[in-house]
Amino acid sequence: MTVRESPDAHAHADDTTLLAAALDHTWAWYDGRRKRAVEVINYYLVATAILLTAYTSAINGKHYGFAAAIAATGLVLTALALAAAVRETRTAALAVPALKELQRRFADRLSIDSISMFKPSSARLLGQGRFVVLVALGLATVLNAGALIYALVHL
Repeated sequence: MTVRESPDAHAHADDTTLLAAALDHTWAWYDGRRKRAVEVINYYLVATAILLTAYTSAINGKHYGFAAAIAATGLVLTALALAAAVRETRTAALAVPALKELQRRFADRLSIDSISMFKPSSARLLGQGRFVVLVALGLATVLNAGALIYALVHL
C-alpha cells in the first residue's frame, strides 16, 4: 500500500483519522460482499426447497414434462447462484490485502500485535469456505441433472 501526501501536508504519523477511515471503508467493503455471498446461498436454499417440493409433486402426479421443466429451472438457478456467490466472494477477497496492511499499521501504531487478525490461516479458511460452496453447488448440479434425466426418461 502506498502512502500519499495529505492535501493539507500533515505528517503521516498524525493521520490516524484517515487510517481509521480507510480501515472502516475497507472492512465495510469486505463485510458487505461476504454478507451478499451468504445471502445468495440462503436465497438459493429457499428456492431449491420450493423447487424440490414442486418437483416431487410433479413426479408423484406423473406430470413428467413439468418435472423436467422444474429440474431444468433448478439447473439454471444453481448456475446463477454459483456465479453470484463466486463473484461476491472474489470481490470481497479484493479487500483482504488492504485489510492486512491497515490492521498491521494500526497494530504498529498502537503497539498491539493482537489487533492484526488476518493471519496466513485466515486466508486458508477463506479458501476452504469457497471450496465447500463450490462442492455443495457442484453436488446440487449433479442432483438437478439427475432429476432432469429421470423426468425426461419417464416422459
